Amino acid sequence: MKTTARIDLTKGSIPKLLLRLSGPIAFSMLMFTLYLMVDLYFVGRLGPDAVAAVSISGNAFFVILGLSFVIGIGGMALIAQAFGRRDYEEAGKVYKQSLIFAILVGIAATLVGLSIARPYIDFFGGTGQSLEWGVEYFRVFSISFFFVLILHVIGACYRGMGDTKTPMIIMVLSTILNIILDPLLIFGLLGFPRLGVRGAAIASLLSQLVSIGIYAYMIFIKGQHLKIKGPWQLDLSIIKKSLAIGLPAGLTYFLLALNMLITYRVVSVFGTAALASIGIGFRIIQSVYMPVVAVTSAMAAIVGQNYGAGHYVRIQKTLRAGWTISSGVMITGAILCWLFPGFLIGIFSNDKDVLHYGVIYLTIMSLGNVFVGTIMAMSSVFQGLGKTYPSFYAAVFDNALFAALVFTLPGLFGWGIQSVWWIKLATAGIEMLIIVEWLRRYFRGISSYLDETPEGMR
Repeated sequence: MKTTARIDLTKGSIPKLLLRLSGPIAFSMLMFTLYLMVDLYFVGRLGPDAVAAVSISGNAFFVILGLSFVIGIGGMALIAQAFGRRDYEEAGKVYKQSLIFAILVGIAATLVGLSIARPYIDFFGGTGQSLEWGVEYFRVFSISFFFVLILHVIGACYRGMGDTKTPMIIMVLSTILNIILDPLLIFGLLGFPRLGVRGAAIASLLSQLVSIGIYAYMIFIKGQHLKIKGPWQLDLSIIKKSLAIGLPAGLTYFLLALNMLITYRVVSVFGTAALASIGIGFRIIQSVYMPVVAVTSAMAAIVGQNYGAGHYVRIQKTLRAGWTISSGVMITGAILCWLFPGFLIGIFSNDKDVLHYGVIYLTIMSLGNVFVGTIMAMSSVFQGLGKTYPSFYAAVFDNALFAALVFTLPGLFGWGIQSVWWIKLATAGIEMLIIVEWLRRYFRGISSYLDETPEGMR
């Protein structure tokens, strides 16, 4: 069984480990961002209605991401801790249970998505052509729920094993295929049928099928890293342990989806151009987040393995190094969004109203980059420790405050669309302060362990 891609995260320089582990994750995130940008670029050639249709549909991605976190983060943390203890049999059991649970939840998610396509697009602002195109896209997109969920869960389990290279390679292949298929299926080139926005969804679905096929070969035929043994049935004892960690993390991402859905609902009164600008602006901001997602994903795996091995000082050093790197990336991204907002939005749409609203979005929301980066870094440490509820409680408070303010203040005082972004920025800052203080108190509570860690393990 070949395991050369796996890294022992309980030894060596923390900054070097972060860079080595996050490098493939960052490249995977770059490919995923390219994947999203290419979809948006080609769909944007069809006009604002098409962009709005895909953007509204894309919000459901956060729900699937939340489900993948419920399963994947619990699996990642338990596998990482088992690897830290060198208990590979237990890691294999967790791996298999994560796969079984992902398959069951993925089937349910797809069935729900297929049943709510039209009311979903209608409720969140789709009208006329954007409604019809949104329904077409969402129905195919719903089939992707099953595959996206499984792919994210497998990737999380691989991170827990210290292998980020394999998911990167598979993501690259999937993205290249999607880039090739997008124009062929959207515009009907080279003899392919012209499918419009539905073609973008089908291109994504086909690329996901290829990724699943590669993983199936690596897991069941090659037996990479861990052998999956025994019958395919749920082990509720492992599922419960995984859910205790993953459920708060997943619910946190559900809250992110809810936050976006509330935002779309509020902004829909400003028209299709405003909705389209969020889809473009958010994906630009998201591209800045991607390197930080890579670093914080690496942080969670490093913290998990060192927690399992009892190397507590290395956990604290991982937090310091990871937060420093993340903040640098976020500040750089904010500067770029401030200097070139019109250029960035203009890449995806030449509609003057979309450009106007998009510039407002970028110049305000980029100010919160450091807030978001800090929240992500602190949350990743809690994930590795298997204590994800603090991040969840902080996110609950953020969302409750955001909903209370955004549904009252703009209407009460006649504020424009800018007020939505300033309110979102303020509540994110409060969430950051809550989670920073929570983690500070937690580290103070385990300070006695830090002094007991042998120097060689630091």
